[in-house]
Amino acid sequence: MTGGLLDFFTLEASEYVEQLDALVSRATTQAPDAESFGRTVRALRGAATMAKVGGIAELSAGLERLAKQVKDGDLAWDATSRGVAISTIDDAKILLRAVRSWTPAEDARVASRVSELERVAPKREGITPIRTGIEYLAAATANAAAALLEYAENAGSPQQFAQVMDKVRALRGVAALKDLPPLGEVVDAVDAAAKPIELGQEDATAERRRLFRSAARVLLEGGDAVRLGGVPPTDSVAVREFAHASATLGSSAGHGDDVVPIASLLLGDADAVQAAANPPTTAAQRFRLEVVSQAEHLRRLVHDGRVAADAATRDRLSRELRGAVRALARAAQSFGAIEIANLFLAAERGAAALEPGALDVLDRGALLLSATDASPETIAPQFVTLSESLSHGPTRVTPSDAITATPARSATPARPATPVRPPSPVRGVTPVRPTTPIPAGTGSVAPSGAALRNLLGAGLAGLDPLNDQRLAEPVVGDEDDVIPIEELIFRGKDALTRAVALSDALRRSNAAPDPDTLAELYDLLQLAAAE
Repeated sequence: MTGGLLDFFTLEASEYVEQLDALVSRATTQAPDAESFGRTVRALRGAATMAKVGGIAELSAGLERLAKQVKDGDLAWDATSRGVAISTIDDAKILLRAVRSWTPAEDARVASRVSELERVAPKREGITPIRTGIEYLAAATANAAAALLEYAENAGSPQQFAQVMDKVRALRGVAALKDLPPLGEVVDAVDAAAKPIELGQEDATAERRRLFRSAARVLLEGGDAVRLGGVPPTDSVAVREFAHASATLGSSAGHGDDVVPIASLLLGDADAVQAAANPPTTAAQRFRLEVVSQAEHLRRLVHDGRVAADAATRDRLSRELRGAVRALARAAQSFGAIEIANLFLAAERGAAALEPGALDVLDRGALLLSATDASPETIAPQFVTLSESLSHGPTRVTPSDAITATPARSATPARPATPVRPPSPVRGVTPVRPTTPIPAGTGSVAPSGAALRNLLGAGLAGLDPLNDQRLAEPVVGDEDDVIPIEELIFRGKDALTRAVALSDALRRSNAAPDPDTLAELYDLLQLAAAE
């Protein structure tokens, strides 16, 4: 056990022992407050278990059993029971001063006091299989919590970490885990955070150690509640700390690669890419192949978001819903389905907040995509209606969130043929710039079919003389005009100034900071420190 962990345990356990001493000292004729006494002695036992101070954990367990029997009316609070409780607390004070130099004398003191506790408050007989399963779950969570906390304080070899993860993953074999939120969420989050370490891609960063530390507290807290016949708390301080650590780790993980149209990679020669004369699938078929699985995944997340109760689950679903909605918006935009993309972009903020109205609209939109064989043009009016219904709820469609498009769209485009303006706050939605505006006088409806081909042919033919006579000679830029990329990013004092301004904005805002803003703040601090 590391010195830092023992120091923390000594301070924490001393505070718990003093609280227990005050509760028992005041309880002269009546038993101490059962809720306060039980909560404090459980906290003491949990801290001792994580710090692997077995003697104090045994004393705490016996004292906890005495308190429970008094509460249930199986044991009277009299001079005998009160005297045993006071003696146990006094021994705990003595043992705390010896945690760094534990000897057989301390073991003998623990054994004597535990024997006395068992005489006054004997262990219950007749343990049922159900009770055995509960005890196993409580013991398994305590072992996993202790291993996680030890690794968070003193990250060791890959072999040590493998042993830690074996204890954590052993909890997956408990069938009741999925019915005891947030324990299942904690195990999943620890498993995901452990993968880069196990694969050798990353070391145990400060963010990951913080996640492991907070996860250990949630596991121990939940195991204690289960052992006493209750359910794990879903909104405790430990759960909120875990949710924040998980969100911080998720925001620092970065973003996936953006998908961009291939035409945007060409240097003005759009004819270098041509659509196949007889493509194996139509645009509508490719659209369905792209979005059906995403829509079904979104519906599952919406269902989970409706029933999520604990903070850890809601935080995870908020991030996953935001990512799923953005992915569907990008897929719809790449096929020119602007109305569909607009709906998902408008619902993103509400989805991240798990607003019931936004979740209902997303569920109906995802159902339209996954359950029908219609083309995007056919179901576009229904998505417009859904967007209008969403605009009357808590999340409104603003002009900066919407994607605009001209009224006409080719029936089977190889790539979006209409001008598209993406929303500025959303990453990964690549703008497709209009190249040639439709001239006035062609009517209120844009030309299509043969008329459109004639119009484009005439327009391009008019540019042929430029091949023979240029309007001006090409201008070659000076090498001095090349701007280093370092000049385009914040560094040193500029990064620190920007970080301070961003922090002030977060303090003035009543809303919780979104992961993108936190990621920018962390990047700015790293750039400032690197100078």
